[in-house]
Amino acid sequence: MTKFLKPAEGRTVHLETGEPWPLTGMDAPDTLFVRRRLADRDLIEADPVVAEETPDIEPVAEKAAAAKRGK
Repeated sequence: MTKFLKPAEGRTVHLETGEPWPLTGMDAPDTLFVRRRLADRDLIEADPVVAEETPDIEPVAEKAAAAKRGK
């Protein structure tokens, strides 16, 4: 089972590969390495960041085109 984890505030955590743990968090496997980081409170459970949807640009462009046509 994986958990979404991120570094605790003020902590720098490295993956087993030596790369830095993403500050926004990532899904982490249930390994001894990860369990140790949790026990040491280097990592904390977090909610995944959901990217906000970009607004639909087409209706705005259509309104601008209609305004130019004088409608």
